[in-house]
Amino acid sequence: MQNKDAAKKRLMFIQKEDYNFLAYNTIVLLNALDCTSETKKFKDFRKIAYLIDLMNEGGDPKALDQRFLSKIYIRAQIKKKLLHHLVIILKNKNYIGVSMNVSSKTIDLWLKKESIPTDFFQTSLFASENANVITLKTEIGMIKTLAIKTLVDKIFTQNNVLTWEV
Repeated sequence: MQNKDAAKKRLMFIQKEDYNFLAYNTIVLLNALDCTSETKKFKDFRKIAYLIDLMNEGGDPKALDQRFLSKIYIRAQIKKKLLHHLVIILKNKNYIGVSMNVSSKTIDLWLKKESIPTDFFQTSLFASENANVITLKTEIGMIKTLAIKTLVDKIFTQNNVLTWEV
């Protein structure tokens, strides 16, 4: 019975929706975009839901087919809810700073790099993610300050993916 439960648990695990996966990807993304202080914050944390898969699968949305981009878009809708919870957890652990942006009515984030273990970023483990973020910045522009609607248009709408209200 114990083996059956363990097998079922493995089948139910979805890496892209795992809090640990989202946490380290959020930290890597904020670091790669140099969002390391309140003056260099990442505006509107919901954009992270769209960027994580691109950061892991290749940074250029034009290089991905329409069907795959559609999957990224749909999964991002689920990730937004998970990210709400994750932001609270990371803030409580003092890994990120959070502020309310009154003018745009969004929640902005920055990495508290001094709270992250020093050897976390000194590994080649995140080399491909960092390279993909550079590609994303080249293809999309100022990711950390773009409005979420503009980001969705540049990644999905311009690549013929049907989207709904963000």
